[in-house]
Amino acid sequence: MKLTPWMLTVAAFMIVALLAVGFIFKKLTAREVVAEVKPEVRTLPMASSDIEPGTLITRAHLANAPWQDRDLEPDTFLNADAIVGRIAREKITRATPLRGSQFYGPGDRPDLEVGPGMRAITVNVGDDTAMVNGLIKPGQYVDVHMTVDQTNSGAQRNRRFGQDAMTLTLFEGVKVVALNRSYTQSSVDRGHNVTLELDKKQAQIMILASQKGDIALTFNPAGPGRGGVSVQSDEDRVTLQQLLGIPDEQEKKRPFMTEHYRNGGRGAYFFDEDGNRVGQFGDVQDDAADTTPLHSGNGGDWTTSTDKPDGKNMSAVTNSSRAAAL
Repeated sequence: MKLTPWMLTVAAFMIVALLAVGFIFKKLTAREVVAEVKPEVRTLPMASSDIEPGTLITRAHLANAPWQDRDLEPDTFLNADAIVGRIAREKITRATPLRGSQFYGPGDRPDLEVGPGMRAITVNVGDDTAMVNGLIKPGQYVDVHMTVDQTNSGAQRNRRFGQDAMTLTLFEGVKVVALNRSYTQSSVDRGHNVTLELDKKQAQIMILASQKGDIALTFNPAGPGRGGVSVQSDEDRVTLQQLLGIPDEQEKKRPFMTEHYRNGGRGAYFFDEDGNRVGQFGDVQDDAADTTPLHSGNGGDWTTSTDKPDGKNMSAVTNSSRAAAL
């Protein structure tokens, strides 16, 4: 078939008509294209690891991370300063925004929980080595030890016991309630305060011991102890002399003294444990030296004693006293 100008004109008209119809249809069905708005991203404080209930929050527990603003709750913390120093009320998952409902209020904390008849008392243990390098956790049990030396225990004790230092075990199997105001394992860089669960008598002893000596703790895997005080024998204490192998000096026995009165005069004589005379009045000072002289009704002699020796010594001393009186 031969193309004529008329046929080409009709074909061109049809093409233009189809294009016009398509354009009109597209306009009728087209929707307005709206550019998607990206949510705002904020940098928020979050827990760097899971936090247990009762944990005292420090900056070591927190880290900053980005979070989309549209997913935040109204009580979400935006600043770490508002969290540090609070105590966790519930378990907190790491890498999630922190909310006010997850923590106790500023200055608020859980109630202390101790057993019936028990007391909670806080002591300072000096440094982290005295608390097993900070490895002790609340809820575990420890033995409590006290160390005294010449500088903080006084010379009177040293003269009496013949030693200049001593470590003794006060209590065994004592429960740890809190560490540095935290009810979970706490960093020791904030201090070295340990809250222990003690009975009434133990609490009194603990107060005195913390004032007169240095306190240290050792982990006790056996759990709760028998209560009371553990210092019952030499096995519960060690002295510096024992540690160095220096034998203790035997306490010198006081001599037995007799007093003699004659015509208003007074004399005193001293005897050893075998009844041998070792001195006389003036050689040894004693409270009995001020005894008021005694007089018999007929001007005779009276003999008195200030000590009570055994039967052997009494016989020897009595004979000596009678001989002196004659």
